[in-house]
Amino acid sequence: MKNLFIKKMYTLWKEFLPLSISDVTMAMGDPMVNTALAHMPRTQENFAALGFIKSIVVLFESPIISMLHASNALSGKKESREALWRFLFISCGILTTCLLILAIPTVFYWLSVNLFGISNEISSIAHKMFLCLLLWPSSIAIRRYFQGILIINGKQKTLAHAGFFRFFVLLISLFIGFLLNINSGILAGGSMMIGVLAETIFVIFAAQKYRNTFKETKSQKEDIHHLNPKSVKEIWIYYWPLAHSMVLVWGGRALLILFLARAADSSISLAIWPVTWALVLVFANTTRMIQQVIIRNKEKYHPYDFIIFALSVGSILSFFILFLVTSTLGKNTLILFIGQNENLLNGVQKILTICFCIPIFVAMQNVLQGLLMGVGKTKEINFATLSGTAILLMISFLGIYLNFSGAVVAAYSMIISFIIEILILSIKVPWNYYINKYLKR
Repeated sequence: MKNLFIKKMYTLWKEFLPLSISDVTMAMGDPMVNTALAHMPRTQENFAALGFIKSIVVLFESPIISMLHASNALSGKKESREALWRFLFISCGILTTCLLILAIPTVFYWLSVNLFGISNEISSIAHKMFLCLLLWPSSIAIRRYFQGILIINGKQKTLAHAGFFRFFVLLISLFIGFLLNINSGILAGGSMMIGVLAETIFVIFAAQKYRNTFKETKSQKEDIHHLNPKSVKEIWIYYWPLAHSMVLVWGGRALLILFLARAADSSISLAIWPVTWALVLVFANTTRMIQQVIIRNKEKYHPYDFIIFALSVGSILSFFILFLVTSTLGKNTLILFIGQNENLLNGVQKILTICFCIPIFVAMQNVLQGLLMGVGKTKEINFATLSGTAILLMISFLGIYLNFSGAVVAAYSMIISFIIEILILSIKVPWNYYINKYLKR
């Protein structure tokens, strides 16, 4: 029995690691950009501008973040994959048009200065970043569609190679731009865009030979829970709760920036929180591919095997965050990323200490979402996300209203929102269905 358990964990880790590398290299992009900005004039303003722009761009990216999950879950059949491809192009067209409208200077500055309360100096840097990132959501959507095709064909290592390629291109772009003394906004936004375009092109070419390969299993054909949408309308019915969930998540985090801009210590909080959250996501995002492993193997393992696996992943990554704030090497690493600003360093260390458990929460969130997605319960995911986001905004608004430190309020609000969301998801998962499926095998 013990050997069987070890074998299960080994198999899950073996499938997970190549996928996680793709997310790690993606998440490492923000700290690398922060490192470049930390060694340029107006460091604090650069950090604040990048944090603001990332919240806006990722908000527009959020509707298509679940494209990978949908591609992985639905691409086993030709009709579903082709319908998803048509849906993808419609979505990309709408999102890019919205970004182009928002990029108009009068619209952008009204949003940043009047609505978010960002200073003119930070808004000027942010606008240059934004212009460089107009194709960001479309590039991400197309990349994730083809990543799903690669995963369903067992080509996880290709995703890792693509991630390394993106990281290398980003690093080279930052290095060249820094040497040429390019404007900080253009350097940050341009390097990020070049990096993601490079990864997207890599994945497209890698997935071409699998475009007409389909992997529907016998159990999927017989399973009443297995969905087979054949039109854009049917794709939308399946997908909209996932898209709405991500819009809620990133919309809430964008509003968090709005709240921070009105905190008593807004100037330093607007710099500390985005930088710290980017570091936390380096570790937390490493767990996201747990969901893809579950969607692909949902009937091969007992659901509790997935939970134990997720806890092992999240615990290791949480340990690394603690290492950053408790060791001399960790402190030196932080200085490398954010520079010698003592106020920033102390603030980042404090928030990392509070948020060290986030990778565990994200790992559990992905397990539960994957189990729900495997039986088409996407509306339940949406409800849990709505509840968590509402808690996030309520607590952060109250904390800032009471004049607590903005970054500290953001950290505690984020933790509580994750706990609420995980509790709701765990109630909604059809545990008996999965247990019976496993026992029948």
